[in-house]
Amino acid sequence: MIHRANRLFPVVLVVLMGTMTLWLDQISQLGSLSRRLNPDLPEYVSDQVTATRFDPQGRIVQRLVAERLWKYPDNDNVHFSHAYVRQYKDGALDASVTSATGYYNTVSKQAFFDQQVHLRKLATDKQPETTVDTTAMSMDTVRRYASSPMPTTIHYGTSVAHSTGFNYDYNAGQLNLLSFAKAIYVH
Repeated sequence: MIHRANRLFPVVLVVLMGTMTLWLDQISQLGSLSRRLNPDLPEYVSDQVTATRFDPQGRIVQRLVAERLWKYPDNDNVHFSHAYVRQYKDGALDASVTSATGYYNTVSKQAFFDQQVHLRKLATDKQPETTVDTTAMSMDTVRRYASSPMPTTIHYGTSVAHSTGFNYDYNAGQLNLLSFAKAIYVH
């Protein structure tokens, strides 16, 4: 009887392994068990966020500090509130933007700031500190270009200008006022 059980053991083992293989194959083909997220509710929300981007040499390029960050499902925009963005050039702080609210598009690399936007370009050997205050502004983070069609106040050193809209090219260090400019130049 023991001799007969020794012959059946490998057959039983093969049948059990085959059955288990078929069962595991069926389970793995069920697909994802996730459900579709509600597009009206955030996919995630994070408080007290700091995000940093580096260049290939390991130097800091950008840093975002936000009170709150959230993203909706199937949407490329990451929204933020009470944000402070720092732009770096060759690893040194170059400019900053603060805003009450806004969002960043992860595909186009465009940032949109609204409500109490304050842009600050630090002074260099060639030019004084520049600040720009407006209610809304867009920024191309790749081209390093900012613009706004809204009423704007610009402080360039001790000079002050008011205009409706501006374009600012970080790379060239050039600020263009779009229309209705009124300036008080102090030399």
